[in-house]
Amino acid sequence: MEHAPDFRRTLLNPRFDTHETVLEERRAPLSFAMPYGTRISEYEQVLLYAQPNPDWIPGGLGVGGWATAFPGGRGAWENYTTEAKTTDWFVFRDPEGRWQRPYVSEKADEWREIQRLITTTATRRSYRGIDPEWTGKVLCGHLGALALHDYGMFMALAAPTRDCLVDTLRAAIVATALDHLDNAQMIQAEKVFLAQVSDQATAEIAPSKALWLEDDTWAQARRVVEEIWGPTYDHIEILFAMHVIHEPLFGRFVRDEFLMQAAPLHGDLFTPRILGYAARGAEAAHAWIMELFARTLGGDPKFGPYNRTLMHFWAEKWLPLSLGAMTGAAKLGSATARLRRGDGAFDAQAAQRRVCDDWLDRFGLLFDKPIDIHGALRKASVQAREEAA
Repeated sequence: MEHAPDFRRTLLNPRFDTHETVLEERRAPLSFAMPYGTRISEYEQVLLYAQPNPDWIPGGLGVGGWATAFPGGRGAWENYTTEAKTTDWFVFRDPEGRWQRPYVSEKADEWREIQRLITTTATRRSYRGIDPEWTGKVLCGHLGALALHDYGMFMALAAPTRDCLVDTLRAAIVATALDHLDNAQMIQAEKVFLAQVSDQATAEIAPSKALWLEDDTWAQARRVVEEIWGPTYDHIEILFAMHVIHEPLFGRFVRDEFLMQAAPLHGDLFTPRILGYAARGAEAAHAWIMELFARTLGGDPKFGPYNRTLMHFWAEKWLPLSLGAMTGAAKLGSATARLRRGDGAFDAQAAQRRVCDDWLDRFGLLFDKPIDIHGALRKASVQAREEAA
């Protein structure tokens, strides 16, 4: 395939890119998926048992539109739910092959590890070294606001879960949505634990909710979540906005660059381990997001150039919003007296530049034209200063 991305897939067989006849040209009442490997995998056996098809089986699932159509005749699955186009939605595979059984097994392992972490932290009383101001203001305030942010991301994926046009993509979206819900629950579990062992901590949601709804630090992030969750109806655009733009920029800045770096400065070795699971979920999402946007859509032999132009349009739409959210979150750098004194030298601007550089390295290949993300970051910073004045 001419525009196939140059990255290694752990599950997929690259030979598939050259010899497979697109399903749309093999119109038949029943179709069997071409496996990526020499034999069909367990992942494919489970997920390809029934595939809603947006084009030639009205209503999808091969049973006719009458059974699943909405009042007025609108079909259950049709191409108009997205501006993105492909000759064959069926080529999509999650490179990690996540479906319910391995996903549940992975999550069970993670929560058992967290339980062991909490038990060890409690018995060795290693929580006593955490800066009380960090516990009260950041862990029980801003970290809780991040949990509300992740819950909003989880809810925003409800529509793509329903509207997407192939079950392999649906399974990937569901797993990622549950990752966001799990992120929020892990944060709340940390707050509950700290409230049991520290007088400065509370498990109450109200302080974090007040920050999420009223504090300037989170105002732009809340706007992004509301824009994705509310007025955005294109399910592929929602996935692009969340996992090509927002999470790799805002999510990485807040989690990796601030919380995971600043926590040890305040004697907190607990939070980075909790947030490590969120980073794992983000990387799992990145794997299938690149499969979707680089290969399935951007590498499509007929619609690839159109899709790459569409993605560039979406990037120009969503980058200012998420960069504005990242600029707003830079206020976290003065959340405690230790940070305001410069202890540990958290440099928000340098962190933002690193995040933007990494974003270009990971996602720049999706676009035919260059993206001036640093210019967009400067505009967002200027706008933030003007609004603050």
